[in-house]
Amino acid sequence: MLGSTLAGASGAGTVGIIGGSGFAASVLAVLTAPITLFVAAGTAVTVGGVEAGCYFVDERITEEEEVVAILRQAALTSNEDYFKLFDVSGAEAAETGVASRVRIPDEDGTYQFYEVENLYIVNGELLHRDWFFNTSLGNIAAALVAQP
Repeated sequence: MLGSTLAGASGAGTVGIIGGSGFAASVLAVLTAPITLFVAAGTAVTVGGVEAGCYFVDERITEEEEVVAILRQAALTSNEDYFKLFDVSGAEAAETGVASRVRIPDEDGTYQFYEVENLYIVNGELLHRDWFFNTSLGNIAAALVAQP
């Protein structure tokens, strides 16, 4: 009888230790959970920021000389019913006051004229600078090769 009582006390002590360590593990998990969540949130924000930064990097061509060179290249092979470049040299523009412009039909089929100095290209899309929303004039693709 004495042996069974000692075994029972020993068993009860082990259960108490296991129960106590389970409680300690639960407390430790609750205390470290915010740290884990903060680290995970920081990692998510950092990775998301890098991805967003890469997403918003656009290929922009805004210099008038570069845009005119691309428009000249595109005008060589384009159908004049859909795209025509009226290229004016700098001297001619100074004398007459007429700037280089392009002619592009709108949805109704009527021609609209856009001055080249207000045009720019973003990711292959020709855009016209307006007061509020810029007008998309369509996609344009041309390859400029530097001459040696």
